[in-house]
Amino acid sequence: MTRKYRIYQLDVKNENVIRDHKVYESWDMLNRTAGFNIHQYIKVYEGTIEVGENTSDMMALDELFEMFNIRHPQDYHAHSLSVSDVVELDGTKYYCDDIGWEKI
Repeated sequence: MTRKYRIYQLDVKNENVIRDHKVYESWDMLNRTAGFNIHQYIKVYEGTIEVGENTSDMMALDELFEMFNIRHPQDYHAHSLSVSDVVELDGTKYYCDDIGWEKI
C-alpha cells in the first residue's frame, strides 16, 4: 500500500520562531507557551512510502522517523526528523513529540 507524506520543519529564518523558542519543543510545552502555528513551518520534503495493508498511521510515522534519521533519501537535505517537526500522512498532520506523535 502506498502512503503519501510531506515533512515540514520550522522556518528558523523566521525571527518569531526563534524568539518563541519553538524549535525542538514537546507538544505539551509548546501549547503551554507560544502555541502551535503551522504557518511558521516550511515543507522540506515529500514522497511516498510502501507499507503493509494493515499498517497504522503510527507505524507508518515510526517508519518515516527511522528513515529520516538513519537512511535519508539521497535528495533529502534538511535536518534529521526530530521533535517539533510535522509529518503529513495522506492529508493528516502529526506533530513529532518527545515520545511518539500528536495528531494535529
